[in-house]
Amino acid sequence: MSDKKGLSYEQRKAMYEQNIRDTDGKRHIDKLRDDTHTNNANNNGSKKNDPSKRRRAERIQLTPPVRETIPEQKAEPAPEKRIKKEKKHKSGRFKKWWKNIPAAPVMEYVPNAKRGRFDMPLFTVVIILLVMGIIMMSSASYAYALQEEGNSFAYAQKQLVAAVVGFVVMIILSRIDYRMWARPFKMIGKKKDFDNGNGLNPAMAFFGFSVILMILVIFKGDAVADAKRWITIAGVQIQPSELLKIASILLVAYLLQRNYERRKERILGCLLYLCLMGIICVLCYEQRHVSAMIIFCVLIYAMMIVGECNAKGLILLFVLAIVGVLIMYYVVQWDYITERVQGWLDPFSDMGKSTYQTSQSLITIGSGNLFGLGLGNSRQKYYYLPESQNDFVFSIICEELGFFGGMTVILLFVLFEVRGFFIAARAKDKFGSLVAFGITLQIGLQAILNIAVACNAIPNTGISLPFFSYGRSALLTQLAEVGILLSISKDANT
Repeated sequence: MSDKKGLSYEQRKAMYEQNIRDTDGKRHIDKLRDDTHTNNANNNGSKKNDPSKRRRAERIQLTPPVRETIPEQKAEPAPEKRIKKEKKHKSGRFKKWWKNIPAAPVMEYVPNAKRGRFDMPLFTVVIILLVMGIIMMSSASYAYALQEEGNSFAYAQKQLVAAVVGFVVMIILSRIDYRMWARPFKMIGKKKDFDNGNGLNPAMAFFGFSVILMILVIFKGDAVADAKRWITIAGVQIQPSELLKIASILLVAYLLQRNYERRKERILGCLLYLCLMGIICVLCYEQRHVSAMIIFCVLIYAMMIVGECNAKGLILLFVLAIVGVLIMYYVVQWDYITERVQGWLDPFSDMGKSTYQTSQSLITIGSGNLFGLGLGNSRQKYYYLPESQNDFVFSIICEELGFFGGMTVILLFVLFEVRGFFIAARAKDKFGSLVAFGITLQIGLQAILNIAVACNAIPNTGISLPFFSYGRSALLTQLAEVGILLSISKDANT
């Protein structure tokens, strides 16, 4: 027997069985030899011998078991070196943050047939606001349209066309899954399973398209009262800042959901959105559009709060906003900003020039009393109140429908905000919740600022009243936003 040290259990077992076979084989061969000699002695006269037993004994192999060689395993590196590498990687995380961007969650597209019904109370409120807005804008623009266009209902007809197109867009977007905005183009129309949702998506493309239009406005825009805010494309005048509002909501919501696990970091939790706000503010600054700048900053900042971003970064942004306002007022010193602030403090100080619009707005609201002068019976719209069909349409509402008419409009916007925030709170995912919150806040913020300007609660900033002020691009954008909001409500179980 061979040495058993270093052998496994199976090898020792095989060796033991082979030894037994060897011992039995030797005994059997000895027996065969004895039998052969005996047969030869008994059969001396026979010519042939029977070799079967001898051949069978020779076929028995008496070989020892082969010892298997165990391959040598390479020693693994010491755990200390691995720990050092991990520490080194973490120390360089701030410099190579773009390489550690988390994978975006895959947004599953659900066909409209498998979804629920949209929020009917919100839809009803929007229809009332839309119909009431077209009627009041038609009344407010009656005299101005007759003088400028030769047709008293010129602006009403254009607004009605925009309302019909916007209503169709709203219905279409309500039937399309809102998660489509966050799905990369490589996933659209494909059933392949992807590991993550990284890649160019419609939200990014729409934001880039809006930024390009904002840049074109600076160089080739239509100047109105020393401000370039509009551009004419194919004979249609549009305001790109309205498109940028919904585009920024979709992009910020996508980024907040994608980077939610790393929302407390400096780059993905604060500086990314600060750069986004900086780009938008520069574009609005070049267009002399301070009101849009305020809306964008408040909107993105509020979405960051809801998205639970870095607390220190939020405090830093708030301080920078205050410093920016002080710099604009005391250092940049735009003449029209200074005049509007002074006119807000004393609206009747220069009624013939700088405070004429604000003072006439207050006179228009006061002329309505409780029940107003009646629909279409406004006196201030006959060139006493400038921009009666745009920024100061709420003043005409108060004059013709009185205090109760103005409160009805405010109540409708309150109902819109309640339903919108309710949808945001019950949305199926974080992306839908942030988009619903952003759309609701943007429309509500515009309504509050417009009414506050008409009542001289804040300086005149030139903000339109959603669904009421004249503006085809603004109305189309607002109805498209409502369509996305209704799409979110289908999965919110409202």
